[in-house]
Amino acid sequence: MMYNVLIVDDERIIRIGLRSLINWEEVGFKIIDAVSDGKQALAVIEREKVDLILTDIKMPYMDGITLVQNLYERGFLGEIIMLTSYGEFEFARQCLRYGVGDYLLKGTLVPDELMQAVLKVQRKLDEKGEKLFEEEREDINNEQDLKIIEHIFKTNHLEGENNIEKESLSMPYVFLLFKHVQSKAQKEKHRACTLEAYRESIENIISEAVPNQSIPRLFFEGEWGIYLFPNGYVEQKDVLHRISMHILNLIKLYTNIKIIGVISKVIYTSYDLRESLKKTQDVAELSFYKGYEEVLEEEMHILMKPYLGTSTQIVEERLHQAMNKGDYSEANNLLDMYMEEMRRVYVPKEQVEERLNPLLQGIILDYSIYLESDKSRLNELVESYRASTLLDEMQGLIKELIYMICTLILQIKNKNYRREIVEIMDYIEQHITEKITLNSIANQINMNESYISRLFKSETGMNIIQYINVSKMEKAKELLKEKNMIVKDVAYALGFEEQSYFNRMFNKYFGVNPKEYKKYTNLSQ
Repeated sequence: MMYNVLIVDDERIIRIGLRSLINWEEVGFKIIDAVSDGKQALAVIEREKVDLILTDIKMPYMDGITLVQNLYERGFLGEIIMLTSYGEFEFARQCLRYGVGDYLLKGTLVPDELMQAVLKVQRKLDEKGEKLFEEEREDINNEQDLKIIEHIFKTNHLEGENNIEKESLSMPYVFLLFKHVQSKAQKEKHRACTLEAYRESIENIISEAVPNQSIPRLFFEGEWGIYLFPNGYVEQKDVLHRISMHILNLIKLYTNIKIIGVISKVIYTSYDLRESLKKTQDVAELSFYKGYEEVLEEEMHILMKPYLGTSTQIVEERLHQAMNKGDYSEANNLLDMYMEEMRRVYVPKEQVEERLNPLLQGIILDYSIYLESDKSRLNELVESYRASTLLDEMQGLIKELIYMICTLILQIKNKNYRREIVEIMDYIEQHITEKITLNSIANQINMNESYISRLFKSETGMNIIQYINVSKMEKAKELLKEKNMIVKDVAYALGFEEQSYFNRMFNKYFGVNPKEYKKYTNLSQ
């Protein structure tokens, strides 16, 4: 077998010298190219199979150290020999951790020294070749394995498929599970075309990251996919992680697709596969906390525990108490503590949403009067929340909403109203369950109706009737939260003669009718 050699050195005389120093073909090597820097070398490697690279350290555009770092990240499977000058040995040693097998001193290099280094590489490549041959032979025999794996993967979510027999596979496997991450809003817009692009990207990128491997090792089901690593990698955990990270980096580089990657444990049977799929899919949800910058591992499943912390109802009550005072600092701390409780046990994303969505809806419902002044920003926040795929994003958006509300409440509370205005407000608060009229207020404070109307409007920005209605609606929310109060009772308790008029007014202020609001608050309790 003939192995391909690439020479990388910015000195032309060195490139020529290395070609002629030994008879390469006599020992089974063929020099396919000789280039002057690391960038050119990478271009050659992309279009041709290279088994051995001889590279200088100091070169323009891309030096040797940067080159071997790039090769390491790409999962390069060939051998590397560094060419050094006096004073560069320390740099060469640094490259050993990136897979450099040997380093030679250019100034004193003799044919025998180069020959010994090349023969050493040859032995390594022969061993790898034998291993790859064995893998290819095994690939012929594992066709049935692939059918079993594909079936289990594609039916993993189906009921009735969980009692699968513990069937041994012909060889051990490790897989990379990946998931296309989309928010609910994104899925609603363009699910089909996005999934097609996602699958095509994965196929192309894996073929680049792990060359000379057949695509049948790659299976898709909806937004999920698995890639079965070549058998020779099963016990090489660091290589598995490096290749997986390289795949994710390439996806990030060439597409706008958010993707989660999880490496499985070694699987030996169909039962192992079933269990591993369940665990890796659970672990994939950890990206909700960690983001999409790292490859996760099945072993992280142990970190995930049931949430036994504070109930959403208690958190909502405490939040509302703080917000009613306009105390953003307290509300912010309460939300942070609640989130930290969930972070400690990595609550699954669906369960987090089950808690946060009602919390957000409750805040919007209860404080919709205060949010009327900036509906466009409210809509932006809600849309951003629906589009978020990370807990930090969701938390930040809820915090912004709380800040808006607290700021508006403080603006109202801190305003120093005239004595007459305070008296009117106190009267309304004390008689909120009665039918309040402008005449009854005027009589109470001994002032002309038209005068107090103008005065109230100039001081508060709303007329008295509007203020009465707002106050009654806020009280209505309190009463509707009481389980023994039906909508009709609340309407009459607040001085409304007709329930239909009460319903219309409540819907105007909160965007839902009282019956729906009561149902929602009872469910969240």
